Amino acid sequence: MGKQPQRRKITKNRVNPLGARIAAGVSQGISEDVPKPEQVMPVIEKLSSPDPTERAWSAACISNLVMAGAATRKLLLSKGIIPKLIERLTDSNQDVKEETLGTLRNLVSVDPVVANDYYARDILTPLSALLPTISQTIDLVLKNAPFADHDDQDKRRTVWDVAENFIYIVWSIIEASDKYIKAINRLNIITFLISFLSAADQCPTRVVVAAGQCLTTLTDENKDIYIEFQNHPEYISTLVGILTKFTRPEDTLVRVLACAILMNLREVMRMSSSWDDDQDPLVELNKMVLPVLISSLDYDLQVAAEQSLVAANSGKITKHEETGEITPAPKQPVNAEERYVQSVEERLTTLQLSLELLADICTQDDTEEDGWEEADETMGDDEGEPIEEEDEDTEDILGEVSALTGGTSSASEDALIRSNPVMHAFTYQIFPHLIRLATPTPLSFPQESIVPTVSQGLALTHLRSLECLNNFLLAMNDVPSKFWFKEHISDAQQTWTWLIKLLYDLTPANGGADDILADNLEAIVGCLWSLARGLGNNTPLGPNDNEVLCRTCTLIPVVSIRVKIIGCLGAIATRQGNIEFNKNIAIYVTDILRNIPTKQTPPELAVEVLNFMYDVYNDCAFDYDEPIFVKGNMIKELESILPAYRAIVKSIDRRKNFDLRSRADEALTNLVAFIKYKKNERR
Repeated sequence: MGKQPQRRKITKNRVNPLGARIAAGVSQGISEDVPKPEQVMPVIEKLSSPDPTERAWSAACISNLVMAGAATRKLLLSKGIIPKLIERLTDSNQDVKEETLGTLRNLVSVDPVVANDYYARDILTPLSALLPTISQTIDLVLKNAPFADHDDQDKRRTVWDVAENFIYIVWSIIEASDKYIKAINRLNIITFLISFLSAADQCPTRVVVAAGQCLTTLTDENKDIYIEFQNHPEYISTLVGILTKFTRPEDTLVRVLACAILMNLREVMRMSSSWDDDQDPLVELNKMVLPVLISSLDYDLQVAAEQSLVAANSGKITKHEETGEITPAPKQPVNAEERYVQSVEERLTTLQLSLELLADICTQDDTEEDGWEEADETMGDDEGEPIEEEDEDTEDILGEVSALTGGTSSASEDALIRSNPVMHAFTYQIFPHLIRLATPTPLSFPQESIVPTVSQGLALTHLRSLECLNNFLLAMNDVPSKFWFKEHISDAQQTWTWLIKLLYDLTPANGGADDILADNLEAIVGCLWSLARGLGNNTPLGPNDNEVLCRTCTLIPVVSIRVKIIGCLGAIATRQGNIEFNKNIAIYVTDILRNIPTKQTPPELAVEVLNFMYDVYNDCAFDYDEPIFVKGNMIKELESILPAYRAIVKSIDRRKNFDLRSRADEALTNLVAFIKYKKNERR
């Protein structure tokens, strides 16, 4: 059997929600010409000037130069600008520290790789020294305490920018590598970040969002940090409160971030004593977050794309010379068109995070967490006591009951899943949103770059929607009866037809797909594969569906996409009563098989093609077996590639590619057995 697709947790790689303001506060009017070293050095040297005004001026100038382009940044980095800036974080002058913090933030925002250099040069030490002062100043602002002096007044005036820059730098380091998490944990930054969420109605939304994003990343699979939340249950209460207290449209991202943090803290909530004994905290968590996440999906991408196009064509939007990101025009206020485009970027970021979280809900039962079947975790015995989860014989007992009752336990499991509020929400509320949000707009994959950040955001939103859809379909495939595909056959079949058309429309005729388009194509094929497995003979195959799949497989030279397409073809090739359909697929797959000796077929694809053969032609009773496999002399084809495939398997380094080598070994063993089996099958 081929390797079946698994539900997966969506990887980070999120669009930075702070990115729309990367250049905020940075002076404009930067020259397009790359400055010469002799022009840059005097600016850098003034970082060490005895005059604090000159040091602050230098940091501000470097901030401008950072935004001027990659060549200028490369020049600055070659002059050792990072250690010089980090040193200024301990400057005796507050203005210098603030300007430096902004410069370091801008540098890492346009060149995230430098976060590794920040960490290597011990930026966390001066950052930890700044933390108490920032916290104290914010506390005074929130309390509206009288000004102590002029310096105190200046600190309060700039503290929100300082806090946002500080958080952004820390967040960038966390995102750069998991290796840095332990060091970040030692900063004791949780209280600082939570403080913005607890006072969200008093802080600028941009800073609350920054704190929420940083906390979301910091709490993601970071068990070392859980003790902070166990010791401070009021942190959980703060997050829960955000879900109910903040209902303005502009607070949507804050609420979704609160959902993300709470979902990361499932283990903490499971151990929390703040729930009633008869409540499952994970069930209660899903009840809290689902309404927030579902409501956040209510956004019209088609209208957003249309209006962004109008704004772009108005001529009132200034684009950053290098990145194309929308920035204020030189020395002019941001206009309505720029504000609208920026709001679209931020709203798309919210959608992407919501879709990630919904996709992760579909994977919860894969990790023995609450998922589709949490209802049966809270079922009691006759006395109303919860079932002991520690019973090692539970699975055996359930298996025996199922055998004795002829499978009625499966029926009762189906009933539990049907009644599950998560299942109901996905079927009737989320599913329609996913189809709508995965539908491309005129700006999603443009031939010419018009509004790059909106196009990128739209394409990533489509991808997250397709990934969420596939996780749901895979979850429904994991239910033994696959009842969803039967009870909602119309939805499933319409989705198949829509996805086939989408695959055809999005596959470039010249094969030139960038990374985000290729990811979307792969997600589409993944959904088709899941639908084919669930619908079986009810898959609404069109006369050219196999050609659409083969066309993408030929045009897009991405191995993972081609592997999924072969898997999908295998799921539909077993259709009885349509020998010609099977023949067309067999011709295409056999061509790939024949390329194994020439090494034009990558090992991953070779494994999937062989598994296709085992799955599709494993029974002579199939109506297509004799006319296609036997008369097509496929046994000879398989025998001819056996030596070459054996050599390919041996060439795979088990230490570097353990999973691939294991699957390749299994396919090799099966190939030998399959050849022998098919030779004797009709005797």
